Amino acid sequence: MAYIDGSNPEPARTSDVWHTWFLEDNQVKTWIVNSVSAEIQPLILRKKTARDMWVVLEQMYGQKKTAIRTYQVMKTVYNLRQGNSSVAEYYGALKAKWEELDYQSNIPWHCPQDQALYIAQKWENRVFLFLAGLNDEFEGVRSQILNSGEVSSIEDVYSVVEAEEQRRLVTNESKRDLGLSHERSALVSRGPGGLARPPRRCTHCKKTGHTIGYCWDLYPDKKGNRGRSSSGKTPEPEAPKSSGEKLSISADQLRELLEYVVVGTGSISGPGSMGRGYRGGL
Repeated sequence: MAYIDGSNPEPARTSDVWHTWFLEDNQVKTWIVNSVSAEIQPLILRKKTARDMWVVLEQMYGQKKTAIRTYQVMKTVYNLRQGNSSVAEYYGALKAKWEELDYQSNIPWHCPQDQALYIAQKWENRVFLFLAGLNDEFEGVRSQILNSGEVSSIEDVYSVVEAEEQRRLVTNESKRDLGLSHERSALVSRGPGGLARPPRRCTHCKKTGHTIGYCWDLYPDKKGNRGRSSSGKTPEPEAPKSSGEKLSISADQLRELLEYVVVGTGSISGPGSMGRGYRGGL
């Protein structure tokens, strides 16, 4: 206390005890910085001595301002909700406010039993506050905790809720991956441009569901096995029967056909291979 109440001021730098005092004062400064919240630390970090730090804190949290600050913290605690925060972030924000309230509350207890009962009741109420601020997606685990008959510690309750959050994250990722898999399967079954493939259509009987190679009108013997041979394998489609007639084509027709092919590809070259007007490309 001597370093913060001013009863042990800084000695002269030429004194033999100055180095010891400097080390001890810096140790007290470290304790003070580690004892305040992150929002308050920048206000005292540049102070020269522990006494200077303590004066700033006295001005901020003096007896006259304790009631106002307690009201502000209590209001924040009762209005705090999880919202878009994770369970860990929400719990951390609540815990920081609870620590500040405990720091400001300095009740001189005369009965240890009453003090223990008060502390137990205080933390039970904080469990209820934590559960009340959770998002609706945790209604199931919230009801499970409240219906258990005995209120667990805040650490145990947080652990259960945080585990439920992780389970939901894993489940949602699995559902998202399954949805992408179904979407890819649907795209595979579609043709170019995302359009569904047209149904098979027989060019002989004009019916859908089969091709000419499996048409029962042309191949009635396939009707009994419904497209399967006695061995259980799907037979290869038979080629349409040839009429036996030979294809005849004149020299002029052949020349016109070659010219048509060259115009479409432009890749045939060589003397005598082209018809009229061809000079190695168009």
